[in-house]
Amino acid sequence: MASHTLPVENIGLENLDDSMIILRYIGFSRKFNAMDDTTCQWLKLNFRSVRARIKRGNDVLDISIEHVQVGDELIELHTFPPSLKKLTLVNQRLIQELKKRGFLKFRVQRIKKQLTLSQAKHRENVLKSSELIQKAKESVVVSKGATKAIENLIDDSRHGKLDLGDMSDYVDKIINNGATEALGIISSLKKSDQTYAHCIDVGAIFQSTYVKMMEREGTVLTPKQSHRMLLGAFMHDIGKAKVPKDILDSTARFERDSPEMKLMQSHPVFGAEILTKLGSSDTIINMAHYHHVKMDTEIKSSYPQASYQEVYMETRLIAIVDVYQALVGRRSYKKSWAPPAAIQFLGNLSGIEFDTDAWDSFFQIMGQFPVGSLVELSDGSLAFVVQPAEKDLNRPRVALIRNVKGEDLTHNTLIDLQEEPEIKIVRDLDNYEVLGDASLEIFTSLRIT
Repeated sequence: MASHTLPVENIGLENLDDSMIILRYIGFSRKFNAMDDTTCQWLKLNFRSVRARIKRGNDVLDISIEHVQVGDELIELHTFPPSLKKLTLVNQRLIQELKKRGFLKFRVQRIKKQLTLSQAKHRENVLKSSELIQKAKESVVVSKGATKAIENLIDDSRHGKLDLGDMSDYVDKIINNGATEALGIISSLKKSDQTYAHCIDVGAIFQSTYVKMMEREGTVLTPKQSHRMLLGAFMHDIGKAKVPKDILDSTARFERDSPEMKLMQSHPVFGAEILTKLGSSDTIINMAHYHHVKMDTEIKSSYPQASYQEVYMETRLIAIVDVYQALVGRRSYKKSWAPPAAIQFLGNLSGIEFDTDAWDSFFQIMGQFPVGSLVELSDGSLAFVVQPAEKDLNRPRVALIRNVKGEDLTHNTLIDLQEEPEIKIVRDLDNYEVLGDASLEIFTSLRIT
């Protein structure tokens, strides 16, 4: 699809016209310098789900608009959901409202007048996908840092020390930057390990799906709840601190009834003990204690012994995420699964090993082809999935990376498979077999048009 846009520019309110789409609000009147309660509440009501860059004390934070506080200085509003296009598609009514409310400067992209509805929708999806790719790129460093923090936490716990400070700081950084979804996406594209990176990947995927699941039920998590749940998800395997490090870090496959395997299978009980001593909530303790308990508690992979009625809804969800990440995570000693193959495998176990309601929520959010999946299209081209499907879960939005001639692309056209019925996904691919170690770099360098 041809682009209908011109370069991005920063302009003042007086130069806005209806040939533009607003990408970001970047200048404000004085009332936004140290916001009062009325201004905060108005922003939360009218800019729901938008992200805000604010200055709080000496810190500059990127947060959900729902988390702005009295005294914050507003620096920027960005990442507008499609439902708020009335705040981004410029017309005379919007210009008057912006002037009235004290919005003074904007980052805009000019568009051709008479832009069709289809073209406007495509532009919105390009912007949304580009924002996510940028978040994924930024999350690579965060993932490495958080992985080292959880490794240090587990090692310190092994010696009787448990200081959550460093891990808690990473939780704040991830939540404030809106990075949980991006962290989860890159989990299938980067090298991983069986313990530390696994904890971070599971926590990120759990948090992004849990938040969306709660929103679908009409519940928006408070900042405190978000922090508690993500920290708890990162620590779901904290009980491995009581497993000897040589066993924990081993790439050997232990026999099911071996002493080493019995020690490994004790980690949920150990985790519950550690988190209880920390004074963690019942939900967080339950997640650590029962995330390996299956619906059919008689099967050998279900442990420790428990009634499935004891397993909380959050634990039933993280149990699915735990196995999903173990399948897609690329490790030195095993072949990873492509995300769509892992989704199909887990779906076959719904109602046997995994709770059907938790699975249905997970599947509806992730889709048949999770974001980050590498797929082959019916015309022979290759593409990365960059947005899940909204209706038909088999037809997500994809960005082309290789054309039908086998040529790698430097600009990546976005295709909405729900709008292009003649094109379909014919198979999912192992990104490592096709792209090798460059998988993550290629994904995070996508230039979507």
